[in-house]
Amino acid sequence: MNAAWDRAFPDCIHDVAGRRFRSRMRLGLSAVTTLPWAQDIGSTSNRKAIEEVLDNTKAGLIVLDLPPGHSPLSNKGNNHWTIERHTRQLKLEKGEDPVDKWPATRKKQLNRATREGMTAEASQDLDLIVQLHQASRKRKDIRSNPIALRMLLNHLLEEPDTRAWVVCDAQGKPIAGGVFHGAEDGRCIYGFGGQFRSNEAGISSRATVLLIATAMRHAADQGRHTFDFGGSQDKGVDRFYAEFGAPRISKHRIVRIHGLWKPLLKWHRPDLFPS
Repeated sequence: MNAAWDRAFPDCIHDVAGRRFRSRMRLGLSAVTTLPWAQDIGSTSNRKAIEEVLDNTKAGLIVLDLPPGHSPLSNKGNNHWTIERHTRQLKLEKGEDPVDKWPATRKKQLNRATREGMTAEASQDLDLIVQLHQASRKRKDIRSNPIALRMLLNHLLEEPDTRAWVVCDAQGKPIAGGVFHGAEDGRCIYGFGGQFRSNEAGISSRATVLLIATAMRHAADQGRHTFDFGGSQDKGVDRFYAEFGAPRISKHRIVRIHGLWKPLLKWHRPDLFPS
């Protein structure tokens, strides 16, 4: 995914601690943050490089999302703090159907989706994928830039370990879709997704179950050893992922804010501070 970011946004400034950009935010705040839509800064980042960013970068705001399995840094004078977050993961085995390990409820939803004539196919229709993504975010009142997203997905889908899948009903009408990309540590990550609203109860949920089953099976066939649900902070979405039998996996966000910016950001971005 980092290579796709480089191609989509060549003006981004990167450093050795991971893929992130320096930006000038409102009121002149300079920031070094994990890239939008990225789950983390990349598993190739090392602790020394991250500590150097915290110690030597003069930006007023630093936000670094560490990959799952990376322990938080000790605060040795660089005035940062750690916020615990999480994702959910399931193990994959080549030659085994990951659906076999699902709870009965999810298997029933998958079987019903199949009986209803739903199908999941690989797609390169960027406009449709972006529309699905934006539709879900609009319902949840989450800001998202469709132009930047389309630029990123256009390059991300050139990666050999990335697939976009779209689920349609029996009449061929799109219901749900998602983009699943590889990470250098062997994960397949559910990076982007969304559904169109339906008046029929449960149809979008069943379509998403079929979407995830298709992506998991493909990832297992490709030799990926872990399916990562992407770490949604939405409680309802997280509960939906948990019902696949996916355990909670801790991950950490490192935040450093220079003193003068703390009062403003605590009011504007309380999520950047320990609860």
